[in-house]
Amino acid sequence: MSISAIINNSLTGLYTSQAALRTITDNVSNVNTEGYARKVIRLDPKLTGAQGAGVEISGIERVVDKFLVKSTYETQGDVSRYAIENTFHARMQALLGRPDVNSSLSGKINDVFNSMSELALNPLSTILKESTVSRINSFGDEIGMLAENIQVMRLDASTQIAETTAKINGLLKRIDFLNPLIVKETISTGDAGALMEQRAQALSDLSKLMDINIIETGNNSVDVSTKSGLYLIGNTRRELQYNTPGIVSSSTPFPPITIHDVDPNTGSLSTTGLTLDENISSGELFGLLHMRDTELVAMSEELGSLASSVMNEFNRVHNENVSAPPPNSLTGVNTGALATDPHNFTGQSTFAVTDANGNLVNSVTIDFGVTGPNFSDIITAVNAGLGGDGTLALTNGVLNFTAAAPTNGVSISQVAGNESDRAGKGFSHYFGMNDLITARSNGQYEKGVAGTDLHGFAGGGTIHLEIKGQGGTDLASVTLTMTAGQTFDDIVNDLNASSLGAYTTFSLSPTGELVSTPNPGWDFTRVHVKSDITSRGATGKTLSDFFGIGDRYQVDAAFDFGVVDRISNDVNLLSLAKFDDTVAVGETAISFGDQRGGIALQELENQTVNIRRAGGLSAFNSTIGQYAAAVLADFGFRAQLAEGFGEDSAILLGELNQRTQSISGVNVDEELSNMIIFQNAYSSSARMLSVAQELFDEILSIV
Repeated sequence: MSISAIINNSLTGLYTSQAALRTITDNVSNVNTEGYARKVIRLDPKLTGAQGAGVEISGIERVVDKFLVKSTYETQGDVSRYAIENTFHARMQALLGRPDVNSSLSGKINDVFNSMSELALNPLSTILKESTVSRINSFGDEIGMLAENIQVMRLDASTQIAETTAKINGLLKRIDFLNPLIVKETISTGDAGALMEQRAQALSDLSKLMDINIIETGNNSVDVSTKSGLYLIGNTRRELQYNTPGIVSSSTPFPPITIHDVDPNTGSLSTTGLTLDENISSGELFGLLHMRDTELVAMSEELGSLASSVMNEFNRVHNENVSAPPPNSLTGVNTGALATDPHNFTGQSTFAVTDANGNLVNSVTIDFGVTGPNFSDIITAVNAGLGGDGTLALTNGVLNFTAAAPTNGVSISQVAGNESDRAGKGFSHYFGMNDLITARSNGQYEKGVAGTDLHGFAGGGTIHLEIKGQGGTDLASVTLTMTAGQTFDDIVNDLNASSLGAYTTFSLSPTGELVSTPNPGWDFTRVHVKSDITSRGATGKTLSDFFGIGDRYQVDAAFDFGVVDRISNDVNLLSLAKFDDTVAVGETAISFGDQRGGIALQELENQTVNIRRAGGLSAFNSTIGQYAAAVLADFGFRAQLAEGFGEDSAILLGELNQRTQSISGVNVDEELSNMIIFQNAYSSSARMLSVAQELFDEILSIV
């Protein structure tokens, strides 16, 4: 070996030992840096032809287990998801309070029944009447407060989604910035460890916000995509955009998170037509979307179903009974009914006029099976039967029954054994003539119409319907124009023939409810009403109002829940008595102090009610109190489930971090040992260089 070769070999040893010592000091200085992966230097023999020419650095690598890194990213996403969900569930649980105290939702409904029980024993007590009305309103305030706070939390989730997308954009930009720097360092010096450490931290932070998939593309560069395969960093970088609505209600359609390509030269954005919502499955962002669009929506639907069930049952019983004395006039709610509509009632109802003492002035019993087919026929028959003592009228969808004499009162009652019925409601109940409770929506839309009935909507009116997917993604839309003279079946057929039919199937139930059933594979789709300027005759009732199209009609039953104004203003209008349809004119038909109506209201506490599916609760039969308990239990179960999954994910993450630390963590003893080795190697190379210099000097002195 020549002296020059010895010098070259020694120099390579010096350089590599220096690089190794520099790597070791970097490791030791980061021994307490969280997430830091130690670096090792890879050495290869250097060859010139077939001759050894010293040593060279083949690379400086971060010691990581790629499988562990991937698993850690996935688990970090789950931990972050459940952490954010637990935050919202904790807020909800704090609002609900303990179920065993009177201030809770269960306590409020128990208070109502306790008050009714006392009132049934003393129906003449004004104080007990006021107490009953107050407790019903207190229950309404509680359920309304919960419903309102759910919408507030949905707005909070939406705001945090906007903040999280901004964080994601920042991390994507940083990763995209680091990629070319890492490639440059890898090619030029072989040591891109510091830059890769920064990128690894950015990737780790990104994995906490959303699920990611890392694809290595050579020279230590990486592409980033979601687990579903939607790329975010590739040949170009992509950016997310989300605009949160300023106000959120039960009818608010949230926009999707859209994805845009970023021009690498100008930074301008161009739309891709893609959305992120359905392409992620973990991370803080997914947790926020899941709470906003699934968990909180289900809770609001369950509250709406509870409110609707309470309202429907109390109104049913209240409409079957009468106050003592009855009011001079009864005015119902806008049902959208037209005088020319088929009444579709069966059974019998009694329309009566009584004096201030409850004595019968006049009455007529209508057998709907033999009366003419339309509402106008019923009105004609009632007015003829009362002979001017009372008047029944249907104006713009609202039914009114008024006694001719201002001192007389009116009532509508069921005939025992042959009660009137349309879609499960008696005549008075259907029109809301003597309702006890009102809300923003009644939550139940069994209209009792038949598919062959004329729909009654004015020609030319339009309704714009949309099918929304996960995260508010627009799947399909249609603008339906009403055609006069057509039937409800025609409306259903037009909806199914439209683009909406690819995602959901519309049908009219036996009780006249418009039902939307998602097609297989589209369970998460929802029907949203973008606009509706239809009108059923002169009633002003739109198609969506008439059939309750959209989630808000069920949810809104929990808003503005309370006793109707006329009874709140005069508690003596509580219907605690029962009309006696067996008496003759001049005899007492309504007795002061009659308990039967009050007892019927109190007995609702133990009556089984058929409650439809809502949120996470299946349809089942239960008492109102049991259903209230089931709603609270489901809320608690959701919170417990999120907490359990969060704890499981945190335990798994701890184990993964421990295993990662055992592989990638810095061991000071090992690093010090390596330091001694490379110090000795450096000294040996330096000694060889010194010997070569001495030989070279000796040769020169001879010459």
